[in-house]
Amino acid sequence: MHLRRSIFLISALFALLLSACGGPSDGGSGAVSSKSAEEQLPTRIKGAEKAIDHLKSAINQGLVRNTVILNEYTRALKAQKPELNSLIGNLGNDATTDGAMFKNLQQRLNVLKNDPELFETPVIRYEEANAIIEAAKTNNFNRSLVDVINVVADMSNGSLPRIEALQKEESLRENKAQDLGAGSQLIGNPAYGQWTNNSSGMSVWEWYGAYSLFRDLVGGRSFGRNHWDRNRDWSYHSDIGRNSHGNYRTRNTNAPKSNKYSSSRSYGSDKKSYGNTSRERNKSTYSKSSQQKKSSSFSKKTSGVGGSFRNKSTFSRSSFRGK
Repeated sequence: MHLRRSIFLISALFALLLSACGGPSDGGSGAVSSKSAEEQLPTRIKGAEKAIDHLKSAINQGLVRNTVILNEYTRALKAQKPELNSLIGNLGNDATTDGAMFKNLQQRLNVLKNDPELFETPVIRYEEANAIIEAAKTNNFNRSLVDVINVVADMSNGSLPRIEALQKEESLRENKAQDLGAGSQLIGNPAYGQWTNNSSGMSVWEWYGAYSLFRDLVGGRSFGRNHWDRNRDWSYHSDIGRNSHGNYRTRNTNAPKSNKYSSSRSYGSDKKSYGNTSRERNKSTYSKSSQQKKSSSFSKKTSGVGGSFRNKSTFSRSSFRGK
């Protein structure tokens, strides 16, 4: 009995040690010297390629849970708001390898491999490789789709519930945030737009062409960086995923001035943590019975996720050069 307990404790300590140290599989390696980074870069780049290939396969096989939910939500919203089919279709593409989130990963990998001069040091390039590996993990990519799903949910005027977050009115109230309109959870995410200086020199958010309709949905308003930072609500990208899903420049240039809601305080309350509360409140939303009810609620004539990702400049190098 004592021997078993000793073996268990040793195994547990060993596992804890491995977890603390990280490794190639999780992209965590701690501080690394310039020489070491340069030596390890080929391996890390191959690791990033494999991670993206694995993610591509998972998406194509329907193994990424939130792609299924996003497909369902966009089909429902198209039936509800056919006049927005183009924008909804572009959002729905994020359930596939043709979407902004996956394409952004591929573009980051291409820059990492082919444009080493854009990285000031080998260490920065090495860290970008690790960030790509982390972002391409199936569970992390799955979570990155939360913002897109919740944008679609908000556009449905409440007929579709948010996931992994408080519902809109409650979230705004608890986080003392303002309603910044359709698409606001995607502001700051380099897959959908960029901060740019207007004629007055003020930093404002500019949507890429495929998402420019978001501006029309808020009366043509451009959100200034400072206004967004002071009044934004919680989003997965800005508060949790930015370090891995933003490229090495935008994860800093697109960052909020302060993290209003850390991963442990996603809703601005010590009693609420990412996912737990919302899952309790909406746990029935994605049960089989709930999905069956949703599918029967909409005509079979509803078209599948469509639209085209028409603005190729979405993934231009400007996103990587920063401002």
